[in-house]
Amino acid sequence: MQAINQNRTNDALSGASGDGLIVIINGDAGFVRKRGPHALRFLIRRHAPSDLRRVITTDRHDLRECLRDAALQRPRAVAVIGGDGTAHAAIEALSPLGVPSIPLPGGTMNRLAARVFGRASLDQCLTMLDGGQPKRLAGGRVGDHAFFVAAGFGAWMQVQSLRERLRKPKSIAGLRAFIRMAPRQFADRVSWAAGDATPLSHSTLIVGVGRIDTAFGFGLERHEPALFEAAGADIHDWGDLAWVTGAAVLRRWRRLKRVTALSTRALHLESNHEGTPALLDGEFHVLGRVNAVTFEPDLGLVWAPARRRGPW
Repeated sequence: MQAINQNRTNDALSGASGDGLIVIINGDAGFVRKRGPHALRFLIRRHAPSDLRRVITTDRHDLRECLRDAALQRPRAVAVIGGDGTAHAAIEALSPLGVPSIPLPGGTMNRLAARVFGRASLDQCLTMLDGGQPKRLAGGRVGDHAFFVAAGFGAWMQVQSLRERLRKPKSIAGLRAFIRMAPRQFADRVSWAAGDATPLSHSTLIVGVGRIDTAFGFGLERHEPALFEAAGADIHDWGDLAWVTGAAVLRRWRRLKRVTALSTRALHLESNHEGTPALLDGEFHVLGRVNAVTFEPDLGLVWAPARRRGPW
């Protein structure tokens, strides 16, 4: 099976992929809910290339099934409109089948779309789909999971599970749950090491594909990354959290004494509990207590436009 998948990927890279473009809209994405699926379908048909075959609207529950169905039609590429979670699911599902995916901006951060298109709006991205070619995308792997922008490890990653509750009208309940959770977050630790180096211990570990600043939307890389940037931070109280957050926004976090950053291609990490809370491209997972994180230069397959509105 692995040999078959590799042959399909090689066919796609050599230009022997199928014909036509399929677009899948995730109706649960924030931008999609704001604009409305019908308005987006009109926008797509107005700006998309002439080989557009289908536009499909789905939700997060049926997204992977729609991706599999689209792959069976052997298009030249499958474009998805949604956030980084939607783009991540598309790359992870379609790459082994040799079908390139196109992450279009439709969420909050849209970092995967920025990797492919640079600084461009949805309208501008759609106009770029006429020309281009399949391109391999670097990323990281943790066990059976992959990430293409950034991964976070440690108890603070559980805050992501409260995001939907905080968005609802009765968000005060989510805020109270966050405050109750905080003492536990401050006490947890993650031990991590690059290669045979002496292990370090921090409350939070962030691993970016390329520079961490890029993963959080502060600028774009000028080349496809060849390394991880890993940063461990000690957050003991609310003051530390505010200080580190402010330094990250100002891009001065590397100067903090409570932060240790380094570049590497492989990491080993261990939680002080049985499971390791993790965020992989914004999606929450609970991993095992001991994990290996490896950099892979050919982890994903995307359809990259011939021209971009900025580097990488």
